[in-house]
Amino acid sequence: MKRTIPTAIISLIAHGLLAQNADSDEQRLSSTVLDNDWLGSGALTGDWGGQRDSLKELGLEPYLELTPQFLANVDGGADTGSAWEALVDLGLEADMEKLVGWTGGSFFVSAFYFHGNDLSSDYVGDFNAISNLYTNTDFNLFNIYVGQSLLDDKLFIKLGQIAADDDFMVADSSLLFVNSAFGPLSLESGNIAAPIYPLAAPGAFVSVEAVENIRFQTAIYAGDAGPNQSNNHGFKWRTGGSVGWAWFAETAIDYELLGSGVFKLGGYYATSEFTDFNTGATERGLGAVYGVIDHQFLKPQGGHPGLSVFLRGGASPDDDVATVTAYVDGGFAMQSICFENDALGIGCSQTWFGDDYLNATRAGGTAVTSSETIIEATYSVALAQWCSLQPDLQYIINPHYSHDNALVLGARCAIVF
Repeated sequence: MKRTIPTAIISLIAHGLLAQNADSDEQRLSSTVLDNDWLGSGALTGDWGGQRDSLKELGLEPYLELTPQFLANVDGGADTGSAWEALVDLGLEADMEKLVGWTGGSFFVSAFYFHGNDLSSDYVGDFNAISNLYTNTDFNLFNIYVGQSLLDDKLFIKLGQIAADDDFMVADSSLLFVNSAFGPLSLESGNIAAPIYPLAAPGAFVSVEAVENIRFQTAIYAGDAGPNQSNNHGFKWRTGGSVGWAWFAETAIDYELLGSGVFKLGGYYATSEFTDFNTGATERGLGAVYGVIDHQFLKPQGGHPGLSVFLRGGASPDDDVATVTAYVDGGFAMQSICFENDALGIGCSQTWFGDDYLNATRAGGTAVTSSETIIEATYSVALAQWCSLQPDLQYIINPHYSHDNALVLGARCAIVF
C-alpha cells in the first residue's frame, strides 16, 4: 500500500510539496539541491540499518513527519501579530497481502499532535483559516481503516474512520498552498459537519473504474465529525438522528489535450437538521455540487520547468440554511524552476456567503462581509529529500469578520524522519 494523495492528504499537507510528472501524481520532490547519501535518503533517520526495507518487505511502512510553521499578520485584519505552529504526523501503512496473505487487502492508521495558536481568529478575522495545519485539537487519532482492492485495482473499497477531503474535491495542484481554502472547498467545510481534517469519522468509500480513464466514487460518512476542541481525540463523532449522514459522489475523467489532466464533477448531500436563517426553525438537508479541473500543460524535464493549473468551484441552492452558497478558486504551480525540486504557486479563491445567513447575522449585531477573497503566493524547495522549506505570502481581501484587508507572511518547514 502506498500513501497516495487521496488516501493521506494529511501527509501531503505536512510536506507542503507537489510534484507532477508523466509517471505518477504521487511522486514527492526528491533532493538535488544538496546531493550525498544522507541528504538524498528518504528520511532524516536514514534506513535504520536496513530495517526500513525489511519492514517494507513484510508489508509494513511506518512514517513520522514534523511540520513547524511561522505566520505573521503584518498589516490589516483585526490586529497585527504572529503565530507559531507545529504538527507531528505519524502512522502505519500495512500491505495485508505481504503481511498475512490477504490478497488486495490493506490497513492504514494515522495520528497527529498539534501545538500552536490561531492567526486567523487572533489577528486576521477571516472565515477561511490562514493555515491548513491549525486545529483546536491536540493529540488526535485520525484515519483508521481497512481497504480492499479488487478487479486488478479497478475497484477499491475502504471501511473505517475516514475523512471526505482525502478523496473528494481534490485538485493535486492546489495542495501546494498553505491557506485552508485550497483544501476542502469552503462550500463543504463552511456548511456541514462531515469529517475533514482534523477530524475523521466512520464511513464507507467505494471507487470503481468502469471504463478506462473514467472513475466513479461515492462514500457515506457520519453526519457530525464532532467538536474541534482539545478534549476530542478523534472519537466524539455523532451520526443518525438530527445529525444524520453525509453522502458524497464524484466522477473523474482523465484526458490528454494540450498536456494531460483530470476533470471531476461531484456533489454532496447532508441529511442533518439545519437552522433556517429566516425562521429559526430546523430544516433537514443541505446539498451542493462542484467541479474540478486539474491540468498539466508542461512536464518538468530536460531542464525545463513544469506548469500545472487548477480550477475548482461549486454552489449550493439551499440559501436558507447554507452559510456559503458559492465558492471558486484557481491558480497555477510551476515545478523545477531554479532547482529540480522546487515549486512556485500562485492561487486565488473567492467565497460568497448566503443572503439569508448575512441578513440573520447582521440582524444579530455581527458585521460580516458578503464575500472573502484570498490571494496566495508560495514557493517550496527541497533542501534534502527529507526536508523542505516553504516561504509564503497571503493577502486577504474583505476578511469576513474584521473587514480590514490583511497581509500575512510566513514560512513552513517539513521534515520526514
